[in-house]
Amino acid sequence: MSTYEVEHNTTDPSAPTTSNNNTTTTTTAAPHRRRRPDLSTFFSTLSEISPEDAHARTRPHAVPVPRDVSAAFYSLAEALDVMRRGSSDPIPPTGYGEGLGLGSGGGSGNEGEDLLAQMISSLLRTAEMPPREVEGVSEEFCDVLDRVPRSTLKPDQICPICNNPFLEDQYPLVVQLPCHPTHLFDLECVRPWLRLRGTCPLDRTDFAKQEREKAEARRKPVVDDDEEWDGMYG
Repeated sequence: MSTYEVEHNTTDPSAPTTSNNNTTTTTTAAPHRRRRPDLSTFFSTLSEISPEDAHARTRPHAVPVPRDVSAAFYSLAEALDVMRRGSSDPIPPTGYGEGLGLGSGGGSGNEGEDLLAQMISSLLRTAEMPPREVEGVSEEFCDVLDRVPRSTLKPDQICPICNNPFLEDQYPLVVQLPCHPTHLFDLECVRPWLRLRGTCPLDRTDFAKQEREKAEARRKPVVDDDEEWDGMYG
């Protein structure tokens, strides 16, 4: 069966350099980007167990069973592994191991791995002993994250998760996490992690806990100062 290049009289962009009668033709292959996997299965699973999406569940009042919570962690780990294996180039260590508790003090033996590999390891460990319920951030949290304008991005800035330069995307959707001005991510990469884990992949800042504390504070009744004084004087 003829190849596409033969049928259409084109040149394979990945073909090596060839020389003919002192004429050299050089074709530079485009860098191999880590492709983003299909996360529809993950978000479908998440919608069935997330407290935020309880109204949309098939069983809105049912408590998630450990098997279903584990499935969400396994699903995201598998999707990230597809992204990792989709890169043909070796990815250098990021040095972010301690952010996930996987560095020298984590005892996991994952030193020297890039951030994506460490995220996968963390997800798999949690899947084996899942929490009672998902404790990730809300969708609203992801929607209001600060967007980074393309004009402010530099050519050497990359997403710590997919390791792709932000500016390789014509319309990059880069967000800055609240914990540090240098913690920039492609939203498509960091959003599923935030929805499931609720933490910054780099320094473990727990945004989900902060959200829960703010929600709890809003639920507390506000005691009016005038009412307190009225009570004192009958």
